[in-house]
Amino acid sequence: MQSLTKHARNIGLVAGSALALAGLAGCASHGSVASAGKPAISGDQAAAEDAADAKAIARLEHRVAKSPRSASARAELARAYLAAGRFASAATTFEDAVALGDDNPGTGLGMALAYIGSGRNGQAVAVLDRWQSRIPAADLGLAVALAGQPAQGVALLSDAVRGGDASPKARQNLAYAYALDGRWAEARLVAAQDVPADRLDARMSEIATAG
Repeated sequence: MQSLTKHARNIGLVAGSALALAGLAGCASHGSVASAGKPAISGDQAAAEDAADAKAIARLEHRVAKSPRSASARAELARAYLAAGRFASAATTFEDAVALGDDNPGTGLGMALAYIGSGRNGQAVAVLDRWQSRIPAADLGLAVALAGQPAQGVALLSDAVRGGDASPKARQNLAYAYALDGRWAEARLVAAQDVPADRLDARMSEIATAG
């Protein structure tokens, strides 16, 4: 399963290792959006990842060409496009997968992320509304916030945390949603629950840069 961390980084939105956005494209295959402090990568590492992305995409495009009616092949290709930051291609390919019968909530989440990366927030919100009952609340809340509705994202994530989701992922997604909503005191307070004191300022700087 590919990491949301990577997708979030490609969108230019890094929220911290808890999600590591490790769990909103890998989770787009099963369903996470934030990253709790993934270290920066070097230029050589980035080039190696780009080459790996290109190789994977070529392989998956070949698979789709051989099985054009396969929804799963389209969805896998869409996730690879998303990982590579090719948001328009990802959105179109996710749409094709759904048209072919894919009803995996991770596909809905991935489609929403692709729309967000393409600046099509209205379409992202519509997709999230359609899939909201099946996407985990911790992922849904941050996706909604990233789609330009941070107050609603905060509400969804706060309900999830109060409702028993005490995972670091949920808390760090809530911290990021607070930041997107301009509520920096709350963001810092929530982030501090999972980030060591000597890393907190750096963590908040990461969120500020990403936002």
